[in-house]
Amino acid sequence: MILITRPINDSIELQKQLKKKNIQSLIDPLTSFKFINRKIKLNENDICICASQRCVESLVQLKNINNISLIVVGIKVEKLLRKNNFKKILFTALDTKELIKWMRKKNNQYRDYIYLSGSIANDEFITDLKKFKISFRRKIIYQTILKKTFNRDTIKNLKQNKITGVVFYSKSSVKTYFRLLKKYNMIHFSDNQQFFALSLRISEPLKKYKFRSSVVKISPKPEQRSMISLIGKSKRLI
Repeated sequence: MILITRPINDSIELQKQLKKKNIQSLIDPLTSFKFINRKIKLNENDICICASQRCVESLVQLKNINNISLIVVGIKVEKLLRKNNFKKILFTALDTKELIKWMRKKNNQYRDYIYLSGSIANDEFITDLKKFKISFRRKIIYQTILKKTFNRDTIKNLKQNKITGVVFYSKSSVKTYFRLLKKYNMIHFSDNQQFFALSLRISEPLKKYKFRSSVVKISPKPEQRSMISLIGKSKRLI
């Protein structure tokens, strides 16, 4: 059985796809999000950075900003923006590294960027922005809430050693999972598990636990289809 740690709606979607591959799963969202209602003052030349579905969901609730210029991380994020009538999308990158390359180009280097993020941001992305002296302002438009307890079903299945894999789509969920294992004195159950991370960056918090390389599986592309394919190849879960 695989434990899905994504927010509830995303988890349900992933669970449906895994079921098609006869992979049993359990949902326990370790993160949730709360919209922060605020006014965002934009200048004519400002370009907003939208790097998550949560950012889109928050933007939709803000007023009179459908005409903003955007650069985006993720095809799914772009589709969601267009679905909600955001049309001025200048560039869509597969990940933040590709976005940085675009921003470093001569015509883009000295533009004014606004990084729309949650209360927990991508520190690596911010480090790269500063490293390459790209001018930006960060605006927090939603709060990331980290779960304080496991669901009862999660505890039960952990104790019975039924959870053989855990899927992570964020660093926050990785850290929260192991924090809760420690809280419940169940860290030893991780010894018999595989971990599926959406990207190398997301897998980084796992390094401190010194798992074998074969235990940590990283999606070839930071997208759901690639993740599902990766999970499907694990014989331990089928």
